[in-house]
Amino acid sequence: MGLFGCLSITPALAQSRFEIPRITAAPTIDGEVQSSEWQQALSIQINIETEPGENTAAPVATEGLVMEDGETLYVAFIAQDPDPDQIRAFYRDRDLLWDDDWVAVILDTFNDERRAFEFYTNPVGVQADDIWDDVNQRADEAWNAIWDSAGQITDFGYTVEMAIPLKQLRFTPQQGSQTWGINLRRYYPRDRETQLSDIPIDRNVSCYLCQVAKASGFAELEPSMNLILIPTLVAAANETRDPANGEWIGGDVDPQASFDVRWGITQDTYLNATINPDFSQVEADVAQLDINQTFSLFFPERRTFFLDGADYFDTFRNLVYTRNIANPDYGAKITGKNGPHTFGILAANDETTSFIIPRSLSSRIASLGEQKSDVAIARYRYDIFQNSTVGALVTNREGDGYSNRVSSLDATLRPTEQDTIYIQAMHSESEYPLQIQERFNQAADLSDSSTVIEYQHNDRNWDWRFGHYDWGEDFRADLGFINRVDYIYQVATVGHTWWWGGDSFFNRIRFAADYDRTEDQSGLLLEEETEFFLNMNGPLQSSLFGLFGGSKTYWNGQYFDEQFNNLNLSFVPLPNLQIGINMRVEDVVDFANTRLGHSRRFRPEIRYQFGRHLQLDLEHTIQNFDVDGGRLFTANLTNFRTTYQFNNRSFLRVIVQLDDRERNQDLYTFPVDSVNKELTTQLLYSYRVNAATRFFVGYSDAGFQDDSQDSIYRTNRSFFAKFSYAWQP
Repeated sequence: MGLFGCLSITPALAQSRFEIPRITAAPTIDGEVQSSEWQQALSIQINIETEPGENTAAPVATEGLVMEDGETLYVAFIAQDPDPDQIRAFYRDRDLLWDDDWVAVILDTFNDERRAFEFYTNPVGVQADDIWDDVNQRADEAWNAIWDSAGQITDFGYTVEMAIPLKQLRFTPQQGSQTWGINLRRYYPRDRETQLSDIPIDRNVSCYLCQVAKASGFAELEPSMNLILIPTLVAAANETRDPANGEWIGGDVDPQASFDVRWGITQDTYLNATINPDFSQVEADVAQLDINQTFSLFFPERRTFFLDGADYFDTFRNLVYTRNIANPDYGAKITGKNGPHTFGILAANDETTSFIIPRSLSSRIASLGEQKSDVAIARYRYDIFQNSTVGALVTNREGDGYSNRVSSLDATLRPTEQDTIYIQAMHSESEYPLQIQERFNQAADLSDSSTVIEYQHNDRNWDWRFGHYDWGEDFRADLGFINRVDYIYQVATVGHTWWWGGDSFFNRIRFAADYDRTEDQSGLLLEEETEFFLNMNGPLQSSLFGLFGGSKTYWNGQYFDEQFNNLNLSFVPLPNLQIGINMRVEDVVDFANTRLGHSRRFRPEIRYQFGRHLQLDLEHTIQNFDVDGGRLFTANLTNFRTTYQFNNRSFLRVIVQLDDRERNQDLYTFPVDSVNKELTTQLLYSYRVNAATRFFVGYSDAGFQDDSQDSIYRTNRSFFAKFSYAWQP
């Protein structure tokens, strides 16, 4: 999950070295750690508590076992527990185990202390995996590997077994043995969220991978055909209707086949290619409340082709946002690492072309409709010094009368163990057709530059940052997620953290102050803001986040004095119950009508687990917005999800999302509907063998209500099924 990025130890403590033994007989991965199968394995004790205690003796015993056979890495855990009834372990879909007990192995396979593969398993064998980028301090949780795991709860705790094929990893091919960074971890959530490790963690060092232990093994690996072929068949029947006539149109089944290839040219260079790709999403995006918002919202990428090797295209600012490539016929990319050189190249077409038109105070989505465009992205990064990098990125998108090209140079420098400097210089050149010029009042040809510089310091008790962001007025990144330009933003933040261990009521308290100032490129003040932050962690796995402050804000020729107070509290009173509450009270600009309003937003959320199989998730947001004269609007957003997880492979899920808005038409300066409702539902059954072999079938529909309708009127419905199979010759 990437949460280890903020945990680190001094290099002097990271000199533990292990020799991973080679075996000839593979163990059976069934969750039962048989001594006869694991007797040759390397034993590693996970006996250090790193959170909330600071390198103290672990409250429970955990043994890790590691071995390999030249093709697969095998890892087992024997996790003791004084009260096995308190173990958090529920059947879930993969990558959703973060609130459970879990164990993990982290592998820095290039031994460059910059990127690691992370594999997690809970006590009933549910998997999660990601790639941790220690340079940019972020995790790619969308990455999926094909590996095997199993677990079982015992009368002394639980046991877990993992089998990770080496072909799922990237590392430097070489003669002789490999040396990798390795860390074994255990998450032990009871009254406190307790982290256990096989190595101590020094909070005075900001990096994580620079301090893990080293493991040698994997000598004389035999080359193998590192190839995965994934044919996919999708069938869908979609129907729509217009409220004017009430007739459903469509409904014919539209089968589509696609074919994906993942080929390890070498163990450190991979080719991904796709023909007629299936970019269908299994999971609906979580609805977000966008009323009284002026900037485009971000939704994560979930589509398979873009996920493998996505971290190879990362830079400090998000210049590659692949959801902008909406409907390609084909795609291909090659990603790899050779010594200090990391590279990625992606090419695709898009049958529809859309992108963000950013401004200084708002952004909008523009579309060229069915106009096609071609996409090309190239990224290169070079590792320097112990934990620093320099790099370059080029993105290009062009079609008939349209083009956008972005060039970027970036550097991440770590002069000390506590300090990081991020630098990124960007330049764009764009050409837009007449329909974009007229609709968005935009010139035909645009060219501009942007620069970002940020300095961060993190030690055990103090953190601070200073940032300077200069975004040119005509800068455009149509393949990225840059939803604001034409501004200069300067920020300074200083924070202090207090730590406690043992039986103290609080584990951690952080207080911080932040000042930032934003001007447009002409020098006009857009915002001057002061904020104070409060973070606290305590019993019942409780977490409190507070944000308080005010700003002088410019909008539509006027200045407004805004004030905001935000409080977020979450806790776990029972092993199967989680509760969260978010409250925000603020004086904020009514952007639609250019005046100051008073907003109150309240969002409770609850997750309840019935046994190990049935989970209910309910989140509701209500926002009341008042102005002089009365209530301007009331907005309610409800997200309800219930999942019955039959086992680690299959589930049945129902999703209901309702967006309900009521407006006072007399208080608006332009015509609006008094009622706006949008309802979407989804029913989905899924059976997953591994990350790439999966079958699902489902139904979804959507409807709306406005002043012309007495109730919610369904306008879309669809039945769909998908089967994909990962074949490894």
